[in-house]
Amino acid sequence: MRLFWHNYEINQDEDGEIEGIPTKMKQSLADLECEEVIIEDKERFGRARKSMMNVLRAKFSDDIANRALSRVNKRLQGNYFL
Repeated sequence: MRLFWHNYEINQDEDGEIEGIPTKMKQSLADLECEEVIIEDKERFGRARKSMMNVLRAKFSDDIANRALSRVNKRLQGNYFL
């Protein structure tokens, strides 16, 4: 039995753009990358800076960046980062 991700070849362009994977997976990768950046920013500065959020919103989209920030804040409220 083949796994669904074995059906796609992953190729990176010179820009680092990933091709050959479904849109849903690209969105998931974008969500994870946004969350990692937000977590690092919060650990370093104690908050998510407005300038960093503007960069994330420009790179991915307003929706993805805002949802990632919301998920990280929700985890912090539940003390999941101890």
